[in-house]
Amino acid sequence: MIDPSEATVLRGPITPGDPALAAPRRLEQPGLPATVWWAALSWLTPQRRQELLALLPAEEHQRLQRWRQPADRDRFLLGRGLLRLQLGQALGLEPAALRFRLGPQGKPALEEGLNGQSTLQFNLAHSGELVLLALHPERPVGVDVERQRPGLNWRPIARRHLSSGCLGALEALPVEQQLDGFLQHWCRLEAGLKATGLGLAAAGAPPPPGLELHDLQLPAGYSGSLALL
Repeated sequence: MIDPSEATVLRGPITPGDPALAAPRRLEQPGLPATVWWAALSWLTPQRRQELLALLPAEEHQRLQRWRQPADRDRFLLGRGLLRLQLGQALGLEPAALRFRLGPQGKPALEEGLNGQSTLQFNLAHSGELVLLALHPERPVGVDVERQRPGLNWRPIARRHLSSGCLGALEALPVEQQLDGFLQHWCRLEAGLKATGLGLAAAGAPPPPGLELHDLQLPAGYSGSLALL
């Protein structure tokens, strides 16, 4: 059985060939109002993959098999495994015993009445080699991460989904900073929508009152944001 206590609080670059450096880590960032964990796909050694698979119920095994690409299956497995390990530790329950329900907009939540802790909020995100998990004892939370991809044609995406003010602010940046700026804005948008449980169709709507956004200090090559309501 995997012991969540093996997770560290170190920050640094991801080393895909070294599973020890890819183990789940708590993000040490001053001022964050929620707990954020990250882990990299290279943590999934063959033995650890089997340990995480043993935590999943039949329905999640079926969802896992729907992914055609091995990397997509690994991201799903790592995300669900990390979620079960950390929630199990927080609730004092066996990770495999956790059960989830879907909210009105499809956002997962713990089954009501589970150990009296149904208010515990969580959200997952993944991109490239990285999987993120955000936890808060009661406030709705959203998290997003994006791998930085040189050459991404970001302007059509920004025109479609970001406000004119955001687009203007991005275009005012030096050219060499615009792509990174877009990815950070995109992470803020996605994290906020995930906190509210809404999809991209709501991207143009005004943010709900009380929405709180925090940019995350992630390993090199990644942008991320945390949102709370």
